[in-house]
Amino acid sequence: MTEQNQINQNDNQDEYDAINKKYDQKIMRRYKRKIKDGKLEIMDPEIINLRFLENFDIQYLRLYISNGMSVRLRNNTINKLTVLNLIDDSIFNLNDLELQNLEVLELENNGLQNNLLYNLFIFQKLHTLRVNNNKVDLTHIHNITNLTTLQMQKCGLKNIDQITSLVNLKDLDISSNRDLDLSPLYKVKGLSKLTMNNCCLTNIDQIVQLTNLEVLDISSNYLYAIDSIRLLVNLKELDISFISSIDITPLKDLTGLIKLNLQQCKLGQLAALKPLIKLQTLDLTYNQNISITDLQYFKNLIHLSLEGCRIVSIYILRALVNLEELNISRNKIVYIDANLDQMAKLKYLRVQFNQINDFSPIEKHLNKNDFDTDDQQIACEEVLHEANKHRNIERPNIKLKETQNKRKLLQTALNQFKQEINETMNNERQIQIQFTANVVRLFQFLNQFGFE
Repeated sequence: MTEQNQINQNDNQDEYDAINKKYDQKIMRRYKRKIKDGKLEIMDPEIINLRFLENFDIQYLRLYISNGMSVRLRNNTINKLTVLNLIDDSIFNLNDLELQNLEVLELENNGLQNNLLYNLFIFQKLHTLRVNNNKVDLTHIHNITNLTTLQMQKCGLKNIDQITSLVNLKDLDISSNRDLDLSPLYKVKGLSKLTMNNCCLTNIDQIVQLTNLEVLDISSNYLYAIDSIRLLVNLKELDISFISSIDITPLKDLTGLIKLNLQQCKLGQLAALKPLIKLQTLDLTYNQNISITDLQYFKNLIHLSLEGCRIVSIYILRALVNLEELNISRNKIVYIDANLDQMAKLKYLRVQFNQINDFSPIEKHLNKNDFDTDDQQIACEEVLHEANKHRNIERPNIKLKETQNKRKLLQTALNQFKQEINETMNNERQIQIQFTANVVRLFQFLNQFGFE
């Protein structure tokens, strides 16, 4: 290559670098304005690189990229970053990820392969890792010694023996791993929360040895008996929904339960649950042959769902004076009892898809009670909308001015956002066209000198 050719090539490289630098500066200015409370979200599937993040003062970063790139982020680039969200990206490896201050890493729904955890030992402060829906090899997971939360839903796991070395682990989610050997599970003694729905479980022998459990989700499994669950005396929350015809008698010994999910369990009676006087949340959705007579004993209930239970009256619920949320939609209720007034704390009521003709008790209750939050006001509006399908009733005196103002502000913000997007897209198209033209010109120049 002649000296003149070298000079020309250097000039073109400088021009190419200048274009890239201008593009980076444009992107940096755009996203720097979007940083709020140390958080930044980048939803740009066409982004080329992440150089512009240098010196950004952020603690939370959400990236959405779909070009299959390797994420190159170094500790000296954004050293204050503690939470990195890479959910639903197309990232295939983490070899260029070096963030020693990282505490939370979210990697759900990527194309990551079996070497996923190989390099994560450098994250000595990492306490939360979510790798749902990836192919995961647990061989190196023992290196992440400070993990307290680990989510591995639908990862094709066969064995979890390696996680027994995670002595600080408190929260484990291994749902939708249907061929999993659970025999090592009893060794993870420190677990306080375990989620393993849809795992083809037929027994809970390994689970009941985890006596420190406070939250347990074993829904959507093939369990026929849960007699040994009575050993989990520290349980506060239990989900055994979508397990047909299960015997709930053993639950009577779990007197510390506060939250219980029994959706679609084909239950008939609730007498076995009477000792659970601390219950605050109970979900009985779609137990179509359920008798609700015994519900009168659960006086501490705050949230109750009886959706789709084929009930015809809620008279028995008048004793639940602490109820704040009640779902009785999709039933055969014709009349809402006047005893609704006894539920003085009731703020949210769902009555859709019933056969109610007289909404006066609801109207009276709405007029009598002052609803403080927008969500509660909107809930009242939903009830009234349903009522108006049956007959015209006068709108109760509920103050919705604040809600309406917020909706106007939201619409204004949405319009401004759309305008900004359009302007940004136009600018980006111009930059891209100029960039492409310069690249073409560069190749034409090189071809003149025999370069390909």
